Amino acid sequence: MSLAIHIVLLIALPLLLSCVIRKTKALMQGRPGPPLFQPIFDLVKRFRKGETVSSTASWIFRANPLVGLSIALVVAMVVPWTGAEPLARGSGTADLILIVYLLAMARFFSLLAALDTGSAFGGLGASREAALAVLIEPSILVSLSAVALASGTMDLSVALQSPVRGTVALLSGSAFLLAALAELSRMPVDDPTTHLELTMIHEATILENSGRNLALIETTVALRTAVFFGVGVQILLGKALRSPDNAIVSAASSAAAILMLGCLLGVLEGIAVKLNWRRVPSFVAFSTALAVMSAFVAAVGA
Repeated sequence: MSLAIHIVLLIALPLLLSCVIRKTKALMQGRPGPPLFQPIFDLVKRFRKGETVSSTASWIFRANPLVGLSIALVVAMVVPWTGAEPLARGSGTADLILIVYLLAMARFFSLLAALDTGSAFGGLGASREAALAVLIEPSILVSLSAVALASGTMDLSVALQSPVRGTVALLSGSAFLLAALAELSRMPVDDPTTHLELTMIHEATILENSGRNLALIETTVALRTAVFFGVGVQILLGKALRSPDNAIVSAASSAAAILMLGCLLGVLEGIAVKLNWRRVPSFVAFSTALAVMSAFVAAVGA
């Protein structure tokens, strides 16, 4: 029953979260915005469209969307980000190091695909994305390690469903969510809706994608956003949201918290200004500092 709930939320929640973020952002900017479910309609439309592929692109460009989506699905299946029991809980398939390296492999393929097209903007975006990844990965790794240290296991399918002390949860959860904003190229690190090529980070790497390939990438982004937000919610509020006797209540509470985070992100993107590229390292450094503090608190047992 719990696994079935996890799969249902895995399918529905990412798309709904994208809808909520876009609608909230529009309302914060004083616009009525598109219909709530417009992102879903856009995805369906792109899946029906043809593709335009650069003459210099190889199999890497075509394989990248499938590789990214496959990795995102694997991570989403084994990590308990919905509050329900994931696939193969406690079997070690959600090992912390394995999950981090799977995410790194997906990024590696996306950078290769951006360079594969021979586009100047693709190369610019890949360069920035690689530089940002070097800064983000320590924060994500250390914040999750703090949770693993506090729970006594490196298996995230167990660690994220274990009770963690309030101080560790607050510090590591905050660090993880701040790093997630940078990992997902959201405000204030990057503006996913910008049309100024010289300010793009993630969007510059997918400028050459169209049709089905673009739809697969957008689906992957939506799924990754939901998973990162879900993990952050489980770290920060997992103890309060979990109901040992009722999987439906736990999953519904977690889904509501994830959508609330989506609303907060929409508010942030509606009122915030994108950081100057030179100030992004300071933002990520703050996240890393919180992660190190959480690991220290978890280690000393405070």
